[in-house]
Amino acid sequence: MNRYTLITGASSGIGEAFSAYYASQKENLVLVARSKEKLQKMKAEYQKKFKIDVKILNFDLTQESAPQEIFQAIQGDGLLIDRLINCAGFATSGNVYDTDFSLQHTQIMLNVTSLFDLTKLFLDGMIKRNHGQIINIASSSAYHPIPTMAVYAATKAFVLSFTEALSLECRDKNVQVLAFSPGATDTNFFSASGGVAYGNLRTPEGVVQASVKALKQNKISKIDGFNNYFTSSILPRLLTRNRMANLVYGIMKKQLKQ
Repeated sequence: MNRYTLITGASSGIGEAFSAYYASQKENLVLVARSKEKLQKMKAEYQKKFKIDVKILNFDLTQESAPQEIFQAIQGDGLLIDRLINCAGFATSGNVYDTDFSLQHTQIMLNVTSLFDLTKLFLDGMIKRNHGQIINIASSSAYHPIPTMAVYAATKAFVLSFTEALSLECRDKNVQVLAFSPGATDTNFFSASGGVAYGNLRTPEGVVQASVKALKQNKISKIDGFNNYFTSSILPRLLTRNRMANLVYGIMKKQLKQ
């Protein structure tokens, strides 16, 4: 059976950067996104340039049945997923009471439910084969509450906690699991999803390189960049949770007014 790397959110941003990187490493790919036309272009380019096999799957991961359908499609094609990279996600901006219910529910379905489902579905095979890698994209937002992006920060807190715990559970099974937490990154994430960016933007390619390095170092989680590490990990230890939340709230309100 042929071995593949499965990447969600593969048609743009960090997911596209992961796709380009692993294609350049001559890894066969399964690319998942809603943008069929973009995936077809990526498939044609990677197969011609790198002589690899690329499968594309068009699914909306906000739909509850999508992870199971993806899993069944891959099983039906006889593919082995040796590496899973969960990049798909989006954010909403605004007070919870001012933001559309269905939009926030959809955000939870994508950022949390689909990520868990895909991780669990493909993890079982990795455990049986005693081999595999999983990268779950969390966020520097996972480390403290963010008023006006309350749901997004909470979903990423789940991704971080779940992935770190899972990483330790899998350590003696030869399956690496990494929670990677980018800060603000130069993608269409904020313009398309309504999130607010602050701080210097990292490149998607830089995020990929840092995550690959973290895997080689056998880390269970990694925050990308020193400034993000300070504001997400060090500062919350110096301030009370109340002061931290108020500090972030003040920053976010100023950003929203710009």
